[in-house]
Amino acid sequence: MRFTLDYDQYAAPARQTAAEGCVLLKNEKEALPIRKGETVSVFGRIAFTYYKSGTGSGGMVNAPYVTNILDSLKECRDISVNEELEAVYQDWIRENPFDMGEGWAQEPWSQKEMPVSEALAQKAAASSDLCCCCAGQNSRRGHGQQCRAGKLSADSRGRGADQNRL
Repeated sequence: MRFTLDYDQYAAPARQTAAEGCVLLKNEKEALPIRKGETVSVFGRIAFTYYKSGTGSGGMVNAPYVTNILDSLKECRDISVNEELEAVYQDWIRENPFDMGEGWAQEPWSQKEMPVSEALAQKAAASSDLCCCCAGQNSRRGHGQQCRAGKLSADSRGRGADQNRL
């Protein structure tokens, strides 16, 4: 007997579950939800590349499609993404390709992050209503990571630390 999973049947409940699982720690000046007509500056390489992690159960997921934060924001017709900042990131990403990782899971432990100068941040702030700062890394339970310049790191308990302070 052969079973086929109908992804369409589970897509809406999965999206709802993901939305309900998001936690907003601070909503200063009622930044969210993003309002119609607003422009968002998106910072962080992870916004441009779908990044899964888990080195096993969390990472070896077969999905019919994936998306990233930037593309998902761009699909919203009522808001704009700061295209000038996006172009800066795209140029940097071309020069600093995604690290595909090594080992049995072929997963990277972290990704190099683009340095953000004060001038770039101020320019983005001047042409945007709000910003979205994205950070991500693979953190294996029970395994600490060494701090490396330009990369996110985690301590031995898996707690992340943003070395770039985006």
